[in-house]
Amino acid sequence: IEERERLRDRLAAVGEMAAAIAHEVKNPLAGIEVMAGLLRRKVPDIPEAQTVLTDIIAEAKMANAIVQEVLEFVRPIRLQVERTGIAEALNAAVQLADTKAARGSIAVAVDLPRGLPQIQGDHHQLTQLFTNLLINAYEAMDGKGRVVIGAGSIRQDDGADGREAVRVEMTDDGPGIPQDVAERVFDPFFTTKPQGSGLGLAIVRKIVDAHDGQIDLRTAPGGGTLIRVTLPVAVSPDAM
Repeated sequence: IEERERLRDRLAAVGEMAAAIAHEVKNPLAGIEVMAGLLRRKVPDIPEAQTVLTDIIAEAKMANAIVQEVLEFVRPIRLQVERTGIAEALNAAVQLADTKAARGSIAVAVDLPRGLPQIQGDHHQLTQLFTNLLINAYEAMDGKGRVVIGAGSIRQDDGADGREAVRVEMTDDGPGIPQDVAERVFDPFFTTKPQGSGLGLAIVRKIVDAHDGQIDLRTAPGGGTLIRVTLPVAVSPDAM
């Protein structure tokens, strides 16, 4: 609980600064992309210029995607709570992840038991949560290996009689993560990727917190990674 409160304080401070910067950067990036496109159409017979301008447009699009991710991260989450099934969110996430990242020859096995209880949650946000986890796994596994997704009902300790929850486990047989990196993977803007924004897993943590849930990571270099997401069946009003 203390860790969650400290994280929320940090996110509030970082969020205000990031939102201001993102708004200021968004318009110039759009201008660069539009003007490079216009210039590219004016020099159709100069291959060298075409190549350079195409690179400029691609880099501007990438920078704009990062800005969009920053704005999405700092924007407060307003859950559209409804009775939703974890299985539906997971299956949608597998399909969506394939459109956003190259899976290569990675096999994905979704093994869910019948009768999982529906939870009070935001289907769109939950789909994004699991999509981000899958994309992160794909990028770490370099196009080969296996991801196994399972789930089950548990009784979550809440200091009283406990509460019903659904626990999702996503396991991969990838390279694993060094301990010093694993401790920071959910921190905003922390990334080991050359072109990463460091917000994918931070957004995951934010969505889990909004659902009053928990997320844990177990990993070791060369030993793969296990991410466990526990979501209560009912979201308390304080969490929203």
